[in-house]
Amino acid sequence: MERTSKEHAAAEGGKAEETTYKQLINDHYHLSPGFLSPPRDNSVRRLYRTTAMVLLSALLSLALFHTSHASTAPSASPPTDSRLLRFSSNHTEWIPSPALEYLLGFRHIMNSQGRWMPSPPSSIDANIVRKSNNILRDVSDAAIQALAGREGFKVGYIDITDSAGDITQTSTSVSLQAGANLALPYPTVDPAAHPDYKTLAAMVSVSELRNIVSNLSTTFPTRYYRSTNARAPSTWIQSYMSTFTNVSATLFENNFNQPNVISRLSPPGTNTSTATVLLGGHLDSTSQSPSTLAPGADDDASGTAVALHVLSILAKSGWAYTKAKYPIEAHSYAGEEGGLLGSLALARSYKSSGRLIRGMLNLEMVGWQPESTGSSTITVLKDPNSEMSNYMLSVIKAYVPTATVKSTTCGYGCSDHYSFSDAGYPVVCIASYGPNDRNLNPNYHSTTDTIDKLNFERMADFARASLAWVLQVAS
Repeated sequence: MERTSKEHAAAEGGKAEETTYKQLINDHYHLSPGFLSPPRDNSVRRLYRTTAMVLLSALLSLALFHTSHASTAPSASPPTDSRLLRFSSNHTEWIPSPALEYLLGFRHIMNSQGRWMPSPPSSIDANIVRKSNNILRDVSDAAIQALAGREGFKVGYIDITDSAGDITQTSTSVSLQAGANLALPYPTVDPAAHPDYKTLAAMVSVSELRNIVSNLSTTFPTRYYRSTNARAPSTWIQSYMSTFTNVSATLFENNFNQPNVISRLSPPGTNTSTATVLLGGHLDSTSQSPSTLAPGADDDASGTAVALHVLSILAKSGWAYTKAKYPIEAHSYAGEEGGLLGSLALARSYKSSGRLIRGMLNLEMVGWQPESTGSSTITVLKDPNSEMSNYMLSVIKAYVPTATVKSTTCGYGCSDHYSFSDAGYPVVCIASYGPNDRNLNPNYHSTTDTIDKLNFERMADFARASLAWVLQVAS
C-alpha cells in the first residue's frame, strides 16, 4: 500500500529525529556512528541480522552465566566508591560511581530545541559505549543499556546500596515483588455503595492543586536531592500538611539531606498495627542542571500535589474519622531520581517493623495534558501487580467516566511503587501517559518543566480518581 503524503512526511520526520539524536550522542560522547540502531540498507540489514543472531546467542550464554554467578549475594567487600543497583529481580550489580554518573549523562542530552529525545535501552550498543570510557570496562551490557537508555520518567533501577547488608533483599529474587501476586481483599467497585463520593469529589480544588505545585516548583528553584537546599521542600510540605486538623506530618530521615514526609490520618480505634492505605508521589526533581534549576512542576510536583490534596479533603470533610476503617497516609518521597532512594528506605522500614499495607497508589507526572479537545487522560501502569492495575482501571471507569483511560507497562524500577512492591506490598501507579507514550511531557527532566505548561482542570480528575480509590479500599 502506498503511503499518503502525511505518512511519508511523518516517516521522514522520524528518520530525521533519529539521525539527529544519534548525531547528538556521537558528538557528545565521541562514539562511532550507528551505536543506537542497525543500518537501514537492506543488504547490510541482512548481514546485521545474521551477525546479531550470532551475537545474541553468545550474549545469552553470557547472560545465563552472569545470572548464575553475578546475581547472587553481593560481595562482603564492595568495590570502592560504587553503588549497588538492582535492575531486575535477578540482576543486582555494583556500579562504580564515576561510571554511574557518566552513563546517566546520556539521559540528559537535549536536541537543539532543548527537549529530551528517547533512547530505549534496547537501542544502545553496550560494546561501543563501553569503548568510549575505560571506567565502563567491568560494567555489564545490561547495566550499560539500562543506565544510558532513556524511557520517559522510568528510573529503571533501584539503588539498594544502603541496605546491602540485608541478605533477604540483595541475594535472592524469591521474595522480590511478592506484592505483585497478592490477592485483593477489596470490595467490588460500586459507586452506589459510596454516596459520599460526590461530596468529596466536589471538594477537589483546581486552585489548591495549583497552589501546591506553585510552591514546590517556583519557591524552590530546585528540589534535587543532592542540592544544597534539598531539605527545604520537605519541611515546607510538613508545615503545609500540619495546618489540617488531625493530620500528623512527620519527617522520615534518609542518608542524604532530604527527608521523606509522612502525612497521616488515623481514624478512631486504629493504630500502627492497623493496615494502612498509602498515596504517594516524589518530592524531588532533576534536570540537565539539577543543582541550580530543576522546577519539576510535572515531575513530580503534580503527583505530590494530588496525594496531599486528597488527604486534606479527607481531613476537612471528616470522612476519615466517620467512614474509614484504615489509617490513610500521603507520602512525599525524596531521592526518587537517584534510584528510588527515599521510598526504598521507607518501604523497608515499614516491612522490618511489621507494618501492614492495604494498598499503595503512586502518582507520577499527572499534570501535562496536551490534547486540545476531549477529556483528561489517565494511564494505569500494568506492572508489577496486574490485579491492582485492573482494579484501578475499574475504579476510574466507574467514578470518572469522562476520562480517557489507557493502560501500559513501565518495567522494573519504574517509580516509587516498585520499592513497596519489592517489600511485598500491593501497589499501583497512575500517570498522564506511559513512559514511551508520544504524548509524554517533552519538558520533563529539564529546566522547562514549569507550571505554566500544566492543565490543572484535567489534573483534578486524578484527585477524583484517587479519592474514589481510597473510598473503595479504606471503607
